[in-house]
Amino acid sequence: MPFCTNCGSEIEDHQKFCPSCGARNEQASASTETQAEPQPPTPSESDTPPPRKGIIGDVDMEDIEKGVEKSVETAKKGLGAAFRLARRGIKQGAELAGKGIDAAKETIEERREGKDEADPPAKGQRFCPQCGQPVTGSGKFCNHCGHKLE
Repeated sequence: MPFCTNCGSEIEDHQKFCPSCGARNEQASASTETQAEPQPPTPSESDTPPPRKGIIGDVDMEDIEKGVEKSVETAKKGLGAAFRLARRGIKQGAELAGKGIDAAKETIEERREGKDEADPPAKGQRFCPQCGQPVTGSGKFCNHCGHKLE
């Protein structure tokens, strides 16, 4: 068995690092490097045919360039259509929001006018302290929210 060169502890042959101090076992790492699987040979330049100018596979470069130009034009048209639809959607959304705001303003005005013209509550009329609705009858609970009266 080898010994650690750092601390002198015994190290088994297959251990790459000392279990006592963690130092690298040079003998184990050297033996694993020599046992490594051989790499397949890289293809040499003579094995591959020389590249042909202007042609990739069976396709001519001019055809590729035309295809790219056509794809770019199609993409531009699609993008323009998407922007037009987005603008139209934003415009319609703004119009709907404006209508909603106008309707809300009208409702507020109607309620303000209705409160001014409302008849004052009759004598003895009770209102729920929880929801503010008028209480009908002599019940002990509100008919609208169920809150206990009195």
